[in-house]
Amino acid sequence: MIEHLSLADVHDLAQDCLIRAGTGPDVAHAVAAEIAAAEAAGERPHGMAALLRDLRLIRYGRLDPNAACQDSHPRPGLLHRDAGHGFAPAALSAAVDGLAATARQQGLALLRLRRASDPGALIGITARMAAQGLAALAVSGTGAARIAHPDMARPMVLHRASPGMMALFLPTTDCEGADDSPLGARVAHEAWVLALDPATAGDGLIDTALRQATAAPEPAGNIALPTELLERIVTA
Repeated sequence: MIEHLSLADVHDLAQDCLIRAGTGPDVAHAVAAEIAAAEAAGERPHGMAALLRDLRLIRYGRLDPNAACQDSHPRPGLLHRDAGHGFAPAALSAAVDGLAATARQQGLALLRLRRASDPGALIGITARMAAQGLAALAVSGTGAARIAHPDMARPMVLHRASPGMMALFLPTTDCEGADDSPLGARVAHEAWVLALDPATAGDGLIDTALRQATAAPEPAGNIALPTELLERIVTA
């Protein structure tokens, strides 16, 4: 059977399930927003299916729902954020203002996220960068990539990137705990977000990426979800 939920209902259901699993309200809101955005874009593996996975990871102690992030700045324009085995969407959401401020000041800024849950579709971080007048390119260690620009209606999916561009984002070490099976080490996914000020940094890199990107579909307002999936989420 199929249930039809509005995006608001998807968000509220995800947030409620996360809070019942022990996640704080602010983190739950950020994660639920990313889940709803993924469902709206038709990317279920990063939407409600990912919610079920993460609820199970919390239950097995592989994901800390309220981990505190630790930041370091190895060099100007570079921010390292250690999510402490917590939720990637929340860690990225909390980094938006600092990353945007650095990009405006220096023309570009790079964020490296470590020891996080699967970053998913990377819709929220790229959309919020564009809303602040910045171009953004985000790549996860699992292969998801997204690009956004202030002149675009919504972030685009990046399917293929040139070796030179990807060199900015390739991890230097293996990601221990990057698998999401119930047993094993705590989650340790990675992601990289490059933010550029089009007024000062130019659009060469973004233009190259845009030629390899696919326009996102119009967001769906009514989400069809299998009843079995909803039952598994609610009882996880």
